[in-house]
Amino acid sequence: MRGRARGLAGRTAMVTGGAQGIGAAVVERLCSEGCRVLVYDKSAEHGRAAVEKWTAEGYEVRLAVGDVMDTAAVKAAFADLPDGWDRPTLLVNLAAGFVFKGLEATAEDWHAALDPTIVGLSLVTREFVAGLPERDADAAVVNMASISAHISQSGYLTYNTGKSAVLGFTRCTAEELAPRGIRVNSVSPGTVWNANNERFHREALGLDRATAEAAPEHGGKFLLKRFADPEEIAAPIAFLLSGEASFITGTDLPVDGGYLAV
Repeated sequence: MRGRARGLAGRTAMVTGGAQGIGAAVVERLCSEGCRVLVYDKSAEHGRAAVEKWTAEGYEVRLAVGDVMDTAAVKAAFADLPDGWDRPTLLVNLAAGFVFKGLEATAEDWHAALDPTIVGLSLVTREFVAGLPERDADAAVVNMASISAHISQSGYLTYNTGKSAVLGFTRCTAEELAPRGIRVNSVSPGTVWNANNERFHREALGLDRATAEAAPEHGGKFLLKRFADPEEIAAPIAFLLSGEASFITGTDLPVDGGYLAV
């Protein structure tokens, strides 16, 4: 390990889109391992509620409200840290655009899909890297891709294109930043049972979790015959950020219950 710490205790991390769902699970996981976490989220309502909860639990968490496309807000988030906090050396890019359209997608649809998913990701990563040492930064980035980046899906052109771009961005930045001691990886989750997916299955399909997981066209698509919990995505993200993954960069880790193996 060449003197590098194995765990995450004492590190400062930034998590975009960290107020809900997978993002909130990532924040909780990093906090539980001793990280200070800067949550960057465009929802002041959800962000404040989440940070109040984590603070009450004794975690060191700070909220910065802003859009990943807002360069000034991104710069301010990194600059306005609490006294005693080091600048983040860990970054998790979760903010994304969720637009599911095919060739009928308009220019506005494409901007809504790609601007936060890949342009905003690049702006946040650029500002994160700008504050790191030129050499031996001992820093790590994890980007959120998806199984949708690896396959074709009818009606998902906008979403799958954005997530495919995340894979390319990850590989290219890993090569560019390796000389500075900055590792860059991504994870590709399968279906995660979070609030949005629960709402979709209940309202659009009339299915609760057990029924959805038992259906061949839903949970049955995965080798494990179920969906993931957000915490099951947060765990491999924490691993990729940690010193345990010190020789891993430029790669994507599917966390998909065996979906891509079939």
